[in-house]
Parts: sequence; C-alpha cells; structure tokens
Amino acid sequence: MSDTPTIEALHKRWIDVFNSHDLDAHVALYTEDAMMFGAIPDLVIGRDAIKTYFGGRGPKVHVAKYPFPTVVMLRDDVAATATHVDFADGDTPMPYRLTWMLVKQDGNWRIAQHHGSPRG
Repeated sequence: MSDTPTIEALHKRWIDVFNSHDLDAHVALYTEDAMMFGAIPDLVIGRDAIKTYFGGRGPKVHVAKYPFPTVVMLRDDVAATATHVDFADGDTPMPYRLTWMLVKQDGNWRIAQHHGSPRG
C-alpha cells in the first residue's frame, strides 16, 4: 500500500498512478468502502467497482493539469478538498470539477468519497 502521510503526498501519488494506468496502485488510494461519482450516472462503491470504473478509461486519458486543491480540515483525520482538474484524452481536453472526502487511516490519507463532474 502506498505511503501517503500528507494530503500533498496523496495528491501527487494519485496523479502519478492515474497517469501510469496502474489500477491496483490507484484503487489502493481509496478506502475499502469508498464512494465515487465519476463520468457515469451511477454511484460506484468499493475498490473493486472503482477499479472497474477507472479500467474503462481510454489508454490516452491522463491528467494534464491538477492544481493542489483547496483543503478544509474537518478534524485531524478528516478533510474535504475541491479543485478544477484538466484531464485530456490524447489532445482532447476534458475539464472537470473534482472533490474528495479524505480520511486518515493507519497514518495514511485515503479517499473515502470522490466526485468528478465535467465543467461546462
């Protein structure tokens, strides 16, 4: 499992594994029971379902720009984040809004809730 002792480390690691298409490393950044709304209308729950979701993206989909998000600390071990992310499919831009609810488990930050929606 990836060491992500800070939110900054989680952010960087998420970009790295997203762009490498390493699905096992990617879903390890989520809690076992994480919930996610992505580019499909269905709510995806759990690492296996999240892995299937991200496994369905095209081979050229990558993070083009993902500035560090605004972070609101709700407790020492719970945080909410929000930012704009620019994904791309090859050269085709895919601008999104992205929010995460993060929890710290065993010294590492994990994504418990993920919401991404296209910016229009």
